[in-house]
Amino acid sequence: MTDVAPLREGDPSRLGAYRLTGLLGEGGQGAVYLGEDEPGHRVAVKLLHARFSGDPKARSRFAAEVAVAKRVSAFCTARVLDSDVEGDRPYIVSEYIDGPALSRVLAQDGPRRGADLDRLAIGTMTALAAIHQAGVVHRDFKPANVLLAPDGPRVIDFGIARALDATGTMSSTAIGTPAYMAPEQISGTRVGPAADVFAWGATMAYAASGRPAFGQDSIPAVMHRILNLPPDLGDLPEPLRGIVANCLSKDPALRPASQQVLAHLLALAGSLPQPGAQQPDAQGLTQDALMLTQGAQTAAAESARLRTRTPAPFHAVPPVPPAAPPHAPLPMPGAGWPAPAPPPNSNTPTWPSVSRPGVDFTKPSGGGKGPRIGVLASVGGAALAVLVLAAGVAWVQLRGDGAAGTTATGGREGGTLPVAMATPTATDGGFDPSRALSGTERFLSKQLFTGLTEVGAGGAARNRLATAIKPDAECRRWTITLRSGTSFSNGEAVDAEAFARGWARSAADKTGPASYLMTDIEGYSSVSGAGTGSLSGVKVVSAGSLEVALTSPNCDFADRLSEPAFMPVPQEAGKVDNEAFNTRPIGNGPFMLRDYSKGTSVSLVRNDRWAFGRTKLDGVTVTLTDDSAKGRTAYTAGQTDWYAVGTEDLASTPRTDLVSRPAAFTRMLVPITAQGPMKSRDARQAVSYALDRGKLSQALGGFPEPAHGIVPVPVPGFGKRGVCPSCDGTDSEKAKMLAARAGLTSGTAVRLYYRQSPVDQRLALVVGSQLRSVLGLRVEEKSYPVSEFTKYRDDVMAKDASGLAFLPYGPDYPGAYTMLWPLLGGGEASDTGFYNLGKWRNGTFDETISRALRTPAPADRTGLFKQAERVALDDMALIPLLNDTRVAMVRSRKYAGLRQDYDGDPTAATAALK
Repeated sequence: MTDVAPLREGDPSRLGAYRLTGLLGEGGQGAVYLGEDEPGHRVAVKLLHARFSGDPKARSRFAAEVAVAKRVSAFCTARVLDSDVEGDRPYIVSEYIDGPALSRVLAQDGPRRGADLDRLAIGTMTALAAIHQAGVVHRDFKPANVLLAPDGPRVIDFGIARALDATGTMSSTAIGTPAYMAPEQISGTRVGPAADVFAWGATMAYAASGRPAFGQDSIPAVMHRILNLPPDLGDLPEPLRGIVANCLSKDPALRPASQQVLAHLLALAGSLPQPGAQQPDAQGLTQDALMLTQGAQTAAAESARLRTRTPAPFHAVPPVPPAAPPHAPLPMPGAGWPAPAPPPNSNTPTWPSVSRPGVDFTKPSGGGKGPRIGVLASVGGAALAVLVLAAGVAWVQLRGDGAAGTTATGGREGGTLPVAMATPTATDGGFDPSRALSGTERFLSKQLFTGLTEVGAGGAARNRLATAIKPDAECRRWTITLRSGTSFSNGEAVDAEAFARGWARSAADKTGPASYLMTDIEGYSSVSGAGTGSLSGVKVVSAGSLEVALTSPNCDFADRLSEPAFMPVPQEAGKVDNEAFNTRPIGNGPFMLRDYSKGTSVSLVRNDRWAFGRTKLDGVTVTLTDDSAKGRTAYTAGQTDWYAVGTEDLASTPRTDLVSRPAAFTRMLVPITAQGPMKSRDARQAVSYALDRGKLSQALGGFPEPAHGIVPVPVPGFGKRGVCPSCDGTDSEKAKMLAARAGLTSGTAVRLYYRQSPVDQRLALVVGSQLRSVLGLRVEEKSYPVSEFTKYRDDVMAKDASGLAFLPYGPDYPGAYTMLWPLLGGGEASDTGFYNLGKWRNGTFDETISRALRTPAPADRTGLFKQAERVALDDMALIPLLNDTRVAMVRSRKYAGLRQDYDGDPTAATAALK
């Protein structure tokens, strides 16, 4: 029951037609009273504070906002019934919900679990879907605005924040509660339904764990975490955990719409309405109303539960920006798109075609590959995602170009973003897409070129120049449909020929990323061997269509297509050794090259021919330096506004002006399983339990996060606790027990191989110390110069090798497959060209990976990759240590929309001067 306090001295006894009988509470907006209307029905009456504006125009706008809120359907909400903004004491009347606030219940009884949590998720998302369908944005969704009624949760106070903002009573930065505010609310950019989805995600995380997803200390600290750090999802279980993680994307364009989240939740609960067009049924209910009705009924059912196995892929769709007048209903994804074809009949598996990994171990860690993990089908921007309600399963088909969310939505036009980056490593100093593996080359390629897809900051890919990417039943032949009417900065058309030309050019570069991205495209070996020619597996069907043939089935193929190697190039690109183009490439991206001084600087200017709008920045200047001290000095002196901090420099980096994001890069120990003390699984487990990963992180400045699996955190669905128990926390007693069972007695010699990079040296020092102190092992360190990776690998692979070896590794392209298979699949490094340094073999692992590559449904494919990772971790084939973090020094107060992209690079195309 809701606590009702007696009226206080000075409280009104009546407001308009409503008799007030008690005080329900008081907050920043006003006091809330229990009241009765003329027939005696109980209502909640919010009396706004006296500082409410007396401006007649403001009152008029307030009345219009409240009128819109009154039209919200009564699904899991406390409807707005009446209001009076004309009198001296303005008030709003809503339904009275006899139930405590979620915030109070959590404080008194602790986190929600099981069916209680599932019903809470469904009911509150039903309310948000109803609110958004009416054209309203809540703006202050939080636990205090969720009441737990006997028939399910109800959301209150929707539209009130917007109404108060219309009066000038609240500033734009004050709307919302800091712990639940979306990044765009904090940064002052346009706020739409996506902000409510973010607040819902933060509320669910709090409801499941009892602690806010972004902390509960000072407001500046909380806001910093919301803008820059991943959420703490605590004990939030799957499948809700994955849904919440999507909703908490920093980029509003990458969050799913409330209607889609509701459809997915209902599908998981087995309650999704049957298919139907957007026409009224026999009872006069449209499909939209049927879904809201089902949501409210499911939230009230005690038996409602979310199934762990997802029935279909859950993909982010763009929230609809509130560009229309408040009274205009927001569009909702409708039915009509066919569901994907069912998976083909399974055949006897053949081993997957794989490629050599692209991590360059000869470079210091700070210059290694940046993270770029994503899921192709998770499309943000303005891509149109359409729900098809079929047999209780929510399928999502994607189309469109993802134009929305591309350019800056705040700030002013003009100005230049100065950044400091490393010198391109190619011998000619070039940075064309064929060689854009990492670092500065990759950043520049993203500014100068736009490809088929693009991985957003949250790890989800969106279509760019591809409007459709479709495999055949075996995932061996792919059809790619292109957006028409786009051009390079020189006016030449970007068509299928341009893409085929760019792919062939990349394939001809033996040292570029095509050497691991394109090896299973038919004709690759011929082009690579000759250094020129066309890929026989890439056929131009028409100006707007490509067909791609692979040498073996691979349903993961599309995940590579955001890589620069797959960018289009104009005719004048010529052969891959054309230095004129390599150092002065002509592209189709948001910027174009103005000037390049080799080894010194790069200057970019706006490309007015870009297919996705006009950047607000006039340009970008890149100061090239390989001296980290000079890069930091240039930033400190105000010469640059962005400086990427190398992993080896994190320990000495000042904690000011920093932004960071998880990197798709895992640091691991490889146990040599063929012989020696690590041949026993118990020995490997003992080592893992003995390691304090928190102290390993502190050795690198505290930025890297403890790794909970092999596949790094930015890969959607991976990196969570619970997969590797020995990774989740140090347990000295269990480590000693397992060591004794494995015969690792005090004084047992264990060799520790590492390379002499600053990072590996620091980690080796801590690992060696912990193995000595916890297990009493005699650690024999064997180190190698960074430039001698081949010798390092050969010595670790030698017949007499034993012990543990350090291995930092990142995926070659978005996906778990390219992390797991090169490290553990099929055989040894010496006979595959991969990095199975520990000589681990497991038939179940190999077969599971093979099945995954032949599985069309993304969710099912991810599930198989998770199974494969678990097989490896159960046997401790690799010992995960840390997930890297990309850190940059940024003068963010000068810019709107300037953030780290998925690689940790600046989002120049969406940035603007404030």
